[in-house]
Amino acid sequence: MGEEATKTIQTRLHIASGEQSWLHDARFASREIFNDTIHLKQRGYNRTEIQQKVDRDDFLRNNKCAVVGKALQTWDSYQSLLEWWRDQDDPDAGKPTPPSTDNSGAYPLVMAHAEGYRLTVDDDTNRVQFRISPKPYKKVTGHLRGKPDAMDELRDAITSDEMDVGQAELLYRDGVYYLHVTVTREFDVPEPDTADTVVGVDINERNVALTALDRETMRTKGTLVLDYGRVKQERQRYHTITTRCQEHGKTSIHRKLGDQEQRFTEWVLHRLSRAVVEFAEQFTNPVIVFEDMSGIRDEMQYGSYVNRRLHKLPFHTFEKFVSYKATWREIPTDTVDAYYNSKTCSCCGERGYRQGRRFRCTNDECDVVQDHADRNASVNIAWREKAKLDGNESNYRTHKTQPQVRLVRLSGSGHVSRPTSSHSLAEQGVLAHG
Repeated sequence: MGEEATKTIQTRLHIASGEQSWLHDARFASREIFNDTIHLKQRGYNRTEIQQKVDRDDFLRNNKCAVVGKALQTWDSYQSLLEWWRDQDDPDAGKPTPPSTDNSGAYPLVMAHAEGYRLTVDDDTNRVQFRISPKPYKKVTGHLRGKPDAMDELRDAITSDEMDVGQAELLYRDGVYYLHVTVTREFDVPEPDTADTVVGVDINERNVALTALDRETMRTKGTLVLDYGRVKQERQRYHTITTRCQEHGKTSIHRKLGDQEQRFTEWVLHRLSRAVVEFAEQFTNPVIVFEDMSGIRDEMQYGSYVNRRLHKLPFHTFEKFVSYKATWREIPTDTVDAYYNSKTCSCCGERGYRQGRRFRCTNDECDVVQDHADRNASVNIAWREKAKLDGNESNYRTHKTQPQVRLVRLSGSGHVSRPTSSHSLAEQGVLAHG
């Protein structure tokens, strides 16, 4: 079936003509438009009224519409988080704050292709040429640089009828201008029931556990646990600092720290999701399977501390990142029932119990004495997908024990101390016989 997926290609500018000051001014004008949009939205203005209010002569109208659109998306995300917070029985001090309208910094210049900016491929040099319109009747031109694979994808998007070049954002960091370009294409993603390999994915606040099983024989092809416990520590640290900032009325610092936490978390989730997809694509015709978490969190209510940890876990964001990366590789995704996956023995199907990271089976006749609890859950997810696809809801286990789990830690804080590539991480979970 046809399925669209969008990805962002990161490039940097090599400017040949035009003034960098025009780009600088446009980014600060974007900040003013963003701030005005948030303030007007708080006062009840609709999108059309906001567009009229923030209109200005020194800023391209199409760029203005793009910045307003991004600001309204940010506002909608804040409203969704605020609605969740209000529904909690015992909301703690971590109340969501409105999007930052700090005047001290710039904001990305958001542009639509062929309007605010245009990309072409030079026939002689094969370079990707850009033309940016930061102001009316002002053009900045040059060519883009980036990783070879990324530039090849961008060239394909520009020259191919099967891909579309979308919005781009102009950013500035450490003395360099960057252009982040979105490209969209349609893929023929196969249905899950055509898969030959079932990859179960279990995620909690510390680990992402993966197990790949052959659908026909249910032989284990690979198993891997990615430990990202550093994210949990960073999120707790940010929460402690921002809570203290709120208590002392330091709202601007609080909002800035919130943005830093979000960027850090998204960086790690992108890294993890890339490793998951690269782990899966090493096997024949895979399907990536998640637990269906809808309704689970609403049914779980603990103390305010545990509730905050549980409800702020980025399950949905992680699944979304994996899904769109999988679509780009034409790998299908699916979901199965989420109940008791970590408390059910993947070998015999009996209910056991978990002690920290270890799962223990209570069946004396079972070969499993103990296993990594999250890996055990990922095997159960794969089993349930097989039962779902084959229409067999009972007696679907082959009573096979699992090989030793392979654990890889992904750590980092601030400028993350990067481990090996995500592909190398994924390869570590493939068994020698797989």
